[in-house]
Amino acid sequence: HTHYDLSGGRGALKSSCVSILVPLLLIRNPDAHALVLRKVANTIRDSVFAQYVWAIDRMGMAACWTAKTSPPELVYKKTGQKILFRGADDPMKLKSIKVPFGYIAVTHFEEKDQFAGRAEIRSILQSTMRGGPVYWNFESYNPPISRDNWANLDSLEERENRLCHRSTYLE
Repeated sequence: HTHYDLSGGRGALKSSCVSILVPLLLIRNPDAHALVLRKVANTIRDSVFAQYVWAIDRMGMAACWTAKTSPPELVYKKTGQKILFRGADDPMKLKSIKVPFGYIAVTHFEEKDQFAGRAEIRSILQSTMRGGPVYWNFESYNPPISRDNWANLDSLEERENRLCHRSTYLE
């Protein structure tokens, strides 16, 4: 699959899973970089950035990565590949995001339901999913209470090359 829709409540390991998969995908694909997004930039350092630092440490790979905080990014020392962390407060700013070589192969939309809708996510992906042969897009979130919320409805739509997975803390 190219697209992964991961929903579930707190403790369902969605973010933990993705934060382990993304560094591994980069290590196996030396031209690949990643972009991790939250809707609001000022929530990044204490959420997704900390989550990815935790994951790299848990895998015993902390010595292989350099953590930079301004702007937040993780750099794989062996190749210079980057995991960039950005806010989508102004999605137009993401159009000009550049990596030093290769391409952005991985995107991770954390808290998908906080984004304005599928159109906003599609617009960001049009800026990132270019220049390479293979892509992975992860969208993780806690399902909102309202079944009519756009994120809940979006997850019900069947789309080619997308896997939807719902988990709970019991799994």
